[in-house]
Amino acid sequence: MTYKVFLKEKKVNRQMDANLVKKAFPPVPYSENKHINVRGDYSPFNGDLVYWSKRQSKLDNGATSRTLIRQKHTCGYCGLKFIDEEKIQLHHINRNHSNSRANNLLAVHESCQNYIHRCKSES
Repeated sequence: MTYKVFLKEKKVNRQMDANLVKKAFPPVPYSENKHINVRGDYSPFNGDLVYWSKRQSKLDNGATSRTLIRQKHTCGYCGLKFIDEEKIQLHHINRNHSNSRANNLLAVHESCQNYIHRCKSES
């Protein structure tokens, strides 16, 4: 579409047109978009939850990522793998939120986090 607009100009030839498009739409460097390429022919529908969990953990912050690696990308409460769209919560085992040491953190599903806190409030 852009080429068509530029080519309508009488003073623009194809070489100038290509240069104008490159200047108008510069490539975005990896440091800005941080996209992680999908390996080979993997698909979220092929059932390889370990691959997708590891891929997702690269996008998480340091404490969450380290906790996921320590737990082998499984939920610390129910033991199931994390799905790509699912939110991962960091649960503080002793309920002390100022203590963020590795032995006090547990990566859990959002639903598991809600269940843990609901059970603790009932007792």
